[in-house]
Amino acid sequence: MRKKQPKKEKKQPAKKGQGQQEKKKKTATAPNTEGFHPFWTKHNWHLIIIFALSCFLYVNTLTHQYAVDDSIVILRNQYTKKGFAGMKGIWGEDTFTGFFGGKRNLVAGGRYRPFSVATFAIELQLFGDIVKDNTGKPILDKDGAVNYTGKPFISHFINVLLYAWLCVIIYLMLLQMFNPHRDKSNLKGYFIAFVGALLYATHPIHTEAVANIKGRDEILVLLGSVLAVYWVLKAAVQPKKQWLYYILAYVAFIMSIFSKENAVTFLVIIPAALYFFTKTPLTKIGLITLPFLLIIAFFWLGVRAPILGEAASIAGGENAPATELMNDPFLKIEGNRYVPFTSEERFSTVMYTWLEYIRLLVYPHPLTNDYYPKHIRGDVDLIPSFEMGYVLLSILLHFILGCFMLLGTLRKKPYAFFILFYFATFSVVSNLLFSIGSNMAERFMFLPSVGFSALCAMGLFSWIERKQASMGLRASMKISSYLLVLVCLLYTVKAFNRNFAWYDDYTLFTTDIVHSPNSAKLNNAVSGVLQDKANKTSVLTVKKDLLTEALNKSLKATQLHPTYNNAWLLRGNANVMLGNIAELEGSNNQDQATQSTFYLKALDYFDKGIQAYQEVRRLRPDHPDVQRNFSVVYRDKGKLLGRRLNRLSESIASLEQSLVYSVKDFECFRLLGVAYGMKGIFFQQNNQAASGESSHYKAIEYFEKALEMNANSVPILFNLEMAYRHLNLIDKVQEVNQRWKAIDPNYNPGGQPQ
Repeated sequence: MRKKQPKKEKKQPAKKGQGQQEKKKKTATAPNTEGFHPFWTKHNWHLIIIFALSCFLYVNTLTHQYAVDDSIVILRNQYTKKGFAGMKGIWGEDTFTGFFGGKRNLVAGGRYRPFSVATFAIELQLFGDIVKDNTGKPILDKDGAVNYTGKPFISHFINVLLYAWLCVIIYLMLLQMFNPHRDKSNLKGYFIAFVGALLYATHPIHTEAVANIKGRDEILVLLGSVLAVYWVLKAAVQPKKQWLYYILAYVAFIMSIFSKENAVTFLVIIPAALYFFTKTPLTKIGLITLPFLLIIAFFWLGVRAPILGEAASIAGGENAPATELMNDPFLKIEGNRYVPFTSEERFSTVMYTWLEYIRLLVYPHPLTNDYYPKHIRGDVDLIPSFEMGYVLLSILLHFILGCFMLLGTLRKKPYAFFILFYFATFSVVSNLLFSIGSNMAERFMFLPSVGFSALCAMGLFSWIERKQASMGLRASMKISSYLLVLVCLLYTVKAFNRNFAWYDDYTLFTTDIVHSPNSAKLNNAVSGVLQDKANKTSVLTVKKDLLTEALNKSLKATQLHPTYNNAWLLRGNANVMLGNIAELEGSNNQDQATQSTFYLKALDYFDKGIQAYQEVRRLRPDHPDVQRNFSVVYRDKGKLLGRRLNRLSESIASLEQSLVYSVKDFECFRLLGVAYGMKGIFFQQNNQAASGESSHYKAIEYFEKALEMNANSVPILFNLEMAYRHLNLIDKVQEVNQRWKAIDPNYNPGGQPQ
């Protein structure tokens, strides 16, 4: 029996153009990837290379010390130093409160970043040393708590690991966007993820955030935010685990927003990522985004606002920070006072810095920790305007980027997402919406540079696609690989070398002043570190050179910013210390004429120091250091006038002025006693017995005050004996003589300074 053959289906004729459409569709979905090296799809190798390279780039920071704002969050933060015991203050106060000891509204909107600060407290508790006195007993602070000293190695090590982990997560996020199913034939997805992460990892503009321990807030905010994006994208393609991924995303985002307020920008980026890289309907994107919105609302209104109070407002009003160039770069001097920029001046300056950011992303040289006024202007008296070609170019470039972003968004082009990523994360530090207290800073590019790096990777692969037809995939990949290696090598060398500048404050400030010579803040900072170094050296010539340069830097700082009270303070300090050196140089010289020249020079330094402190007091009457500094300079001036120039009346007047600012100063009491004693002898030698007697009694008065502070001071007791001897009070002479001999019978009064 013959088997029945199945009927053949009748082949339908193809519609016109259908074959061509299917061919195009097949080509689009399965591009020709033959000829590329298998390394480009080695997922695990990519992770290892990115992590290892990120660690290597910053391994030379492990021996660095604390620098710049590390004092605010670690060294001098009363809450961080308590370890676990300081958590209440860290989570319950403005981030600046632990440093200033009270609320100081220095910048609009306040600062609340407890998570990153809490990590420092944990470090100190686990790895730090307890602060102890000479007997080994713990020194308790005013709250009765133990304090810890940090170990910068630990902090730098954690920063390096966090940065390496961040670069790995950026790779995973990009791979999830362009190749969510890890398809080995999808060269584009692997290429963009690997190249984008490599460019980000090696970019030198990140050195400030990683090499400076305080920059951990930048690392943590981006780490948490990128994790949130990654897990939300994972949830979109793995419905069975979507709730797990959503929970992980929300937890990561909570860490991010409590690390730094910049995480708020991801309220735009997260739904945009779903829109560009998944087929999630818009309604569902809105539902997924809603919990992120609630987290922001809880953080901003439920936690941050009650803690910061009025300081949380950026609108100004009575609670606005004081008008000060170091807190608001958009000020200029008119009529001997600072006034705000005009709208045109402000917008032009902002656009000037925007192009500077892009320049640094493309060509990261030179790098500096300081872009404060008046560094970015080129000329100290120049304010950017629309007449500058640089400003016009910036406006045009950003307008074109904005157009590409809008058009690309309508067509769901991935490049539009990364332009949006750049603009969104940049918006809160751009100075366009509100002043952030500085013209610009390299750390402000830490988040936006993710978008820049991804765009560069996409652009490079686009070039490969265009050249594939003419030269083949292997050749185009080889050329692009060489280019990538060259750029990453240059970035690596620059970043590794830049890290050395972040060793400590002295190294950083003295390195960067070369690139920021017109920054008032950096000139002031250099003056400070030079004075600190001068105090630590005993070589007179070295000390003098350091202090001379410190004075020059503080002079320039006050010229750039005439109402900069801290620069005036350092200017005063440098003058006083140079005055003491000039006095010492005079005493070491045997020629009387030369001695007199040095002493008069010292007197001039002291007078200039007094003038500088007077300016500090005028600008900030409550400055915590000015009282003590006035006391010191008037005391040193009085000592010079009496001991070196024999101008006793002026000496006494200066010493008594010193006591106006410090009512209990042992050395000042001693000097006044000696000065009045010398004056008394002078009167007696000139037959002015009454005046001589009065002066000796004043000398006794001051010697007695000195003894109230140190009852066993043999030199004071000896001088007191001399005062009584000149008054011919024999009983008192014998009494005091017995007192100091009972303390030190071998005392040699001839070798003591008078």
